[in-house]
Amino acid sequence: MGDAAQLGERLGDAGNVLFLGPSVTPAVDTACMAHLPTGARAHVIAVNFSPNPGTWLDRYDEHAGESPAGVVLVTTSDTSIDETAYDWPVAVEGLSSPADLTGIGMVVSKYLERWQGRETVALCFDSLTALLQYEDAKDVYRFLHIISTRLAGTAARSHFHLDPMTQDDQTVSTLRSSFDAVATFDPDAETWEVARR
Repeated sequence: MGDAAQLGERLGDAGNVLFLGPSVTPAVDTACMAHLPTGARAHVIAVNFSPNPGTWLDRYDEHAGESPAGVVLVTTSDTSIDETAYDWPVAVEGLSSPADLTGIGMVVSKYLERWQGRETVALCFDSLTALLQYEDAKDVYRFLHIISTRLAGTAARSHFHLDPMTQDDQTVSTLRSSFDAVATFDPDAETWEVARR
C-alpha cells in the first residue's frame, strides 16, 4: 500500500502520527505532504532541520494548490529564505540548534495559541532523526509528551518523521508510544503498515 491517499484513509482521524521511514524517500515525502492541509483556511507549522529548508517550502508550494492562510517554518539552517517567493504568507523562525527543545516548544506554542480556533492547523516535524543526534531518547520522549499535550488542547493535527534505521529498537518503541498512530514504510515492498492505538 504505497498510495498516499489510501494511507490517509487508514490513518483516519488520528491527530498525532509518527511516520517511520528512510529520510530521503519519495513515498515518505508524498505521504507527508498528503497529510498536510491545503486551501485558504490552512495554517501549517513546519519544523525542518534540513540544510536547505527552502526545499520543504517548495514541496509544500507544489502540493498546496490554493494559497494557504499561513505557513511558519522553524529552522536551524542559516540558509536565507526568500519569504516573498511564495503566493502565501511565510514566516521563518530561526533557532540556533535542534538541541534547543525549549525554543522549538516556545515557537510551536506561540503559533498554536495565535491560530487557536482556526479551522485547519497542522504541524509537520521533520525530523526526530535529527533531534536524536543532539538529545537522548528520554529527553526527546519528554519533549514529545509536552508538545502532544499542547496539541491536544487545540484542534491541530500533527505528524513527526523518524528514520528507524538510525535508532535502536528500544528507542523507536519508546517514541512510538507518544503517538495516536504509526505509519511504517517498507522500502523493499513499497508499502505502508499502519498501527493505531
